[in-house]
Amino acid sequence: MRFLKTLSLLLLTYTSLLGQVPQFGGATPLEWSTRMAESERARYGETLDFEGAPRARWDYTSGLLSGFMLDLAETIGDDGLRDYAEGIVGSFVAPDGMIRTYKMSDYNIDMVTPGKVTLRLYERTGEERFKIATETIREQLRQHPRTREGGFWHKQRYPHQMWLDGLYMAAPFYAAYGKMFHEPAAYDDVASQILLIDRHTYVPEVGLHRHGWDEARAQSWADPQTGLSPNFWGRAQGWYAMALVDTLDFIPGIHHDVESIVEVLRRVAAGIERHQDPDTGVWWQVLDQPHREGNYLEATATSQFLYALAKAVNKGYLPRDRYEPVIRKGYAGLIEQFVRVNGEGLTDLTRCCAVAGLGYTNSAGRQRDGSFDYYISEPIIANDPKGTGPFIGAGIQVQQLLTTPVHATPLRVTGWTDYERVLARIKAPTFPDRDFPITDFGARVGGQMKATQAIADAIAAAHAAGGGRVVVPAGEWLTGAIHLQSNVNLHVSAGAVLKFSTDPADYPTVYTRWEGVECMNYSPLIYAWKQQNIAVTGEGTLDGQADWDNWWGWNRKTAGQPTQQVTDRNRLIAMGENDVPVAERVFGAGTKLRPNFIQPYHCENILIEGVTILRSPMWEVHPVLSRNITVRGLNIVSHGPNNDGCNPESSQDVLIEDCVFDTGDDCIAIKSGRNNDGRRVNVASENIIVRNSTMKDGHGGVVLGSECSGHIRNVFVENCTMDSPNLDRALRFKNNAVRGGILENVFMRNVTVGTVAEAVLTIDLMYEEGPRGDHLPIVRNVEIDNVTSSASPRIMFVQGFEGAVVENIRFKNSTFSGVTATDVLNHAGKITFENVTIAPAEKVRGRNSVPPPPEPAQP
Repeated sequence: MRFLKTLSLLLLTYTSLLGQVPQFGGATPLEWSTRMAESERARYGETLDFEGAPRARWDYTSGLLSGFMLDLAETIGDDGLRDYAEGIVGSFVAPDGMIRTYKMSDYNIDMVTPGKVTLRLYERTGEERFKIATETIREQLRQHPRTREGGFWHKQRYPHQMWLDGLYMAAPFYAAYGKMFHEPAAYDDVASQILLIDRHTYVPEVGLHRHGWDEARAQSWADPQTGLSPNFWGRAQGWYAMALVDTLDFIPGIHHDVESIVEVLRRVAAGIERHQDPDTGVWWQVLDQPHREGNYLEATATSQFLYALAKAVNKGYLPRDRYEPVIRKGYAGLIEQFVRVNGEGLTDLTRCCAVAGLGYTNSAGRQRDGSFDYYISEPIIANDPKGTGPFIGAGIQVQQLLTTPVHATPLRVTGWTDYERVLARIKAPTFPDRDFPITDFGARVGGQMKATQAIADAIAAAHAAGGGRVVVPAGEWLTGAIHLQSNVNLHVSAGAVLKFSTDPADYPTVYTRWEGVECMNYSPLIYAWKQQNIAVTGEGTLDGQADWDNWWGWNRKTAGQPTQQVTDRNRLIAMGENDVPVAERVFGAGTKLRPNFIQPYHCENILIEGVTILRSPMWEVHPVLSRNITVRGLNIVSHGPNNDGCNPESSQDVLIEDCVFDTGDDCIAIKSGRNNDGRRVNVASENIIVRNSTMKDGHGGVVLGSECSGHIRNVFVENCTMDSPNLDRALRFKNNAVRGGILENVFMRNVTVGTVAEAVLTIDLMYEEGPRGDHLPIVRNVEIDNVTSSASPRIMFVQGFEGAVVENIRFKNSTFSGVTATDVLNHAGKITFENVTIAPAEKVRGRNSVPPPPEPAQP
């Protein structure tokens, strides 16, 4: 058969591209999805199209199958499958935009589902007929009858009822429409629908949602007290699970109900996990009554659950460590229990419940009363689109999950409950028990002769041997740039002082990042490029020897005079804005952009521990585009210009602990690239823990920005002391409309703030260019808990502007003493205080514009 030949060629291509992918029943999940899609195409041909068969109609089942086929076509790059899938729905849209066989006056929520495909067709083709059809579906929702609380009735002929099915039928389309046509009120309505049915149908004792709810309590199947149907039907729960993950694709993360929707999704996932059959890994037709006579393992719900769970993990809504075993077991069971290859070579999905509903009678004349006996009485068939569509989607999502490294799986963080999940991702590297003293390679103590080559030779030898420690013994040593290699720990022993040359010629040009813009510039003093398992450890000292007569002098600020570095800085920023190739952004020799001290670039598994760092030319510890980083026990004393202590940039899974920061700029500044160049690279900094550290002098204790165009998220700060009259703020956000970027999910607790110069919390979106740009900054979901300050002029200094977002800032269980100034709060959204004490430095006498009443006359 033609489709089998095409399929074989496609699968060979996919297998070669994907390499080793886990197989189930002899094929990868994506291969199973492709086989199923091509089998459905062979089975149906053009019969799903308008006039392709006598009973062909605009229908949720064909819309469902069409949508998942489109997902697959986009995943594998198959234009033929895309055209076929688009034709299923597109054929019903006449040239004038009329939807053939559709009747709005039925107000049937099922008929909204194909609108998701017309949206995609309009987006891809721009044809006006698809926009008109989409507007018709949107108009149905405007007029659709509702419950008293605003929930859509399932159908006109099913009054006052909401079914779990209906959430999938309408919510993803409605949210997608809102996004495409800029209708933010749609998000509010969608969220209301989702949360309304959760509130009415969820049964905590079982961890599942009932199939339907009748607000009028008038239906024969409805409990007279609650209005609920009596059982937990698998596919109904599957519809709801898919509705949640698909709707979240479109509702903006800033929306006030997003976290509530994610919480519902997590409850739904927990219920699915709880009721997974332990023997087969799949799910039952009636979920909570396994092995009851007549009940059976059912394919459509199983496919829907696996699609929803895998997508939720891929999107970061659910923890991978918990749900990957559920998904693996479930997908293996799906293939083993339900998938068969028939005599024509087509892939079948067996044991699908044909249909189930509530009210009226079924085709056999049986009352659809929601009872156990009813649900098991409906016909069991093969290849129902309500199963084959989600089966295709499940394979796409499961394959993505199983081919994505654990560290690359997104992690959605909402609060301290996610702290341990973040911490578990960070593991310091270990090294073989082999030492390579630099004296064995020609280094001479005394700090007069450069040991650059000896250190390089020791690193090369350790790397070639499979790893170990390159040991700098006690004494004074002089070196130029040090370039680490994989599996090498540069160990600076107690009593050792490793001094770095201040001659720019000792720092060759390398690929680096300078203030958030990639370029070719002086090598950092200690540098690594695309290495794994590297470290700088010991009890010794790293001394950059910077002062105002060398590195620092390049940024000396003299009244009325530009600094030496400003010309090169401006030139680099302009190159980033104009997308000049990085290889052509050459600085280094003869230019004035200072190098950083320690910079692992595109590295993973990094440990920087124990050493003292003095007199850095610029930023001290600056991992870029790196992951799994431990910075522990450092003592950083460096008061030059831009002498930030630790700046993780576009890096993930970072632990900074037990450090002392005494710096000339921010103690810790988390970054993710600057302006257009940061958006070009587009890698966030995320999953960062700062704990048990002391922040002395500096512009800020923990700072997000200002180079943050690639976004920053999931930052935890705890058990720190921040105290110095030369420390300006404890927690600071700095951004503007040129940089842009989302700064979110930042949580600080158990922090003692002594003296700070400006405020405990500063959110400055007017930084530098302020509102003069096209990339509105966002700061959201920030919590300050159990923080005490004794001498901060203000609690907060918040400066936003029209269009920028400052939202959901929470102060809890904190005491702020010694307050001397009024808080600054401009263009901010929701800020809450819970159990917070504010004690001004001096009691202020109240002043009334109206004089008090006269004392009553004495008798």
